[in-house]
Amino acid sequence: MNLLRCENGHFYDGDVYAECPHCGQQTRNDDPTVGLTIGADEETSMLGEGAPSLAEAVQQSTGYSIGDGSDAATVGYYDQSLGAEPVVGWLVCVDGNNLGKDYRLKTGRNFIGRSQGMDVSIEGDDTVSRDRHAVVVYEPKSFMFLMQAGDSKELSYLNDKVVLNPTEMKVNDIITVGNTKLMFVPCCNEKFNWEMVGKE
Repeated sequence: MNLLRCENGHFYDGDVYAECPHCGQQTRNDDPTVGLTIGADEETSMLGEGAPSLAEAVQQSTGYSIGDGSDAATVGYYDQSLGAEPVVGWLVCVDGNNLGKDYRLKTGRNFIGRSQGMDVSIEGDDTVSRDRHAVVVYEPKSFMFLMQAGDSKELSYLNDKVVLNPTEMKVNDIITVGNTKLMFVPCCNEKFNWEMVGKE
């Protein structure tokens, strides 16, 4: 493992990712998701003897406790008032191997692909690209959902029309990637969104 820390404070494996995968999925600097999976020996060799552990560093900077560093831990937060990054919508498989399965969407970019590292991981459909076949974006300032093509050479469709440029999504729109069809169901809009929670 080649554990690196980006300029925004996210930790990631440099052997797996050429650049920080968290920054590529964020549109705001105030809602980071930080993933930590590291053993005590790797932590000591990376940080040096006597340095605070990753768990201590995260607790000092965020106020969240993730244990003593001896167990693998994952820390995610949207903001301190909610305590966790909330769902902003869902994709529901309406045709394909995962019929009936739902996938949570979060603020910012949601990457669709076959890999387990994708936000929307479509398992069992080899016609879906492993990484970044398509992207669904939630933009919280305008409460807008957009679909855009991913980095894959494969095409993706919204309501049977090929998506080449960012395209606004509406309730019950159908995304097609490979042999899988996903229905879009929003949670956030002008009438309800997580920014208004606790402000009424």
